[in-house]
Amino acid sequence: MRGSVRVIALLAIGLSLVLAAGCAVTQNAAAPVSGTLRVDASADGTAVHLKQGAELVVSLESNPSTGFDWKVVESVPPQLTAKDDTFETSATPGVVGAGGTRVFTYMAAVFGTGDLDLEYVRSWEKGVPPERSFRITVVVE
Repeated sequence: MRGSVRVIALLAIGLSLVLAAGCAVTQNAAAPVSGTLRVDASADGTAVHLKQGAELVVSLESNPSTGFDWKVVESVPPQLTAKDDTFETSATPGVVGAGGTRVFTYMAAVFGTGDLDLEYVRSWEKGVPPERSFRITVVVE
């Protein structure tokens, strides 16, 4: 009986140490970026940590010739200031219908946390679910 109590106690201590180590790694995993942070569609659903004054560049595949384009849902969170919104393509000039990349550039302006939500929609289609969506949580420290 004493042997089984000792084994259970050792297992509980070991599990506690493993959980504590996991928490320590999670806290250090998101060091804030002070320069420029570039993200793409693979960052969807994640959190980004920026220092005040840092630049956030969001690049998403787009083809406006289909009528679809990326739009900010509601408004940009107050932690960010919009700097630029461009469309880049590597297609030969004059090629009609070529896809490319919509690039949104923001500056981390105000301390706090907010969500940046973008949707790939046709502006004239009301009440239709977006073709794609993108969301990141922005933490400005």
